Amino acid sequence: MQTREVEDQTTATADAEESSSGSLTMNDHADKLGNPPPLRFSFRWITLCLYLVFLLFCNVLIPCLLYYLLQILVRYRHKYGPLNDDKWWHLDFFMWVYTLCLFVFAFPLAIAPAIPLYNFFLMSTAMLVGPLGIVYLISLLAFRLPGVWCSSDGPGTPMKPAVFYIVEDIVAVDFMHGRDYRTAIHERWHASPPFRKMMSHLTLYWGLSVLLYVGITAAVTWAAPFGFAFGWVLGQFFIWAAVSALGSWMLTKWGLAAERHWWSQQKHTEKGDSLG
Repeated sequence: MQTREVEDQTTATADAEESSSGSLTMNDHADKLGNPPPLRFSFRWITLCLYLVFLLFCNVLIPCLLYYLLQILVRYRHKYGPLNDDKWWHLDFFMWVYTLCLFVFAFPLAIAPAIPLYNFFLMSTAMLVGPLGIVYLISLLAFRLPGVWCSSDGPGTPMKPAVFYIVEDIVAVDFMHGRDYRTAIHERWHASPPFRKMMSHLTLYWGLSVLLYVGITAAVTWAAPFGFAFGWVLGQFFIWAAVSALGSWMLTKWGLAAERHWWSQQKHTEKGDSLG
């Protein structure tokens, strides 16, 4: 029994001396350098810039744009608002979809830090554009609007492709072309089959592009290490937006050329019929 106690005391003394020796060694090392223990930190300028742009976009530009659009629609509705509807609380299609996207976007930002589930935080950009893609694809069903207004289309009107409403609202409000442009684009829709086809193609293109972005973001977020996923998701959003915008521009250019060709053929056909 005494032997056991002596062994325990010897072991405890040795551990204390080892710990003390290690502590002294670290202190001696710190004193020798004349600096505190180092904190290793490095970053890439491109990552920092993208992060700052992301913060500026989400916390400054989006709220300011939301307030600006609301002010125009409410105060100057008779000039810029949807056609045939002067109720100030009836927002246009772009504003409703924009508000929906921001509402869904807030979920991961508010919930992820509290759980905590930081991978869910990385899904914020996907949840920002995800509702947009769903609405785009649903609009292609062309169902009759059930008792609600969709920009200048009243209840019971077959829904047009979402890109049509986005173009109508942004040009009429943001670019301040007003109700004259809303009237003109609706006339173009009814008169030009190639224009209707182009709007459908653009809506399908953006809907699929959004679904692709959401799928890639989800795969990287939940399958890759957090550090890699954070950098990837942050950079991917801007790359995806740029590439998708370029593809949309090319598709629009092709669609407008096809529309001009169709109208040229119609003109020649009518001319031939009149001569015949």
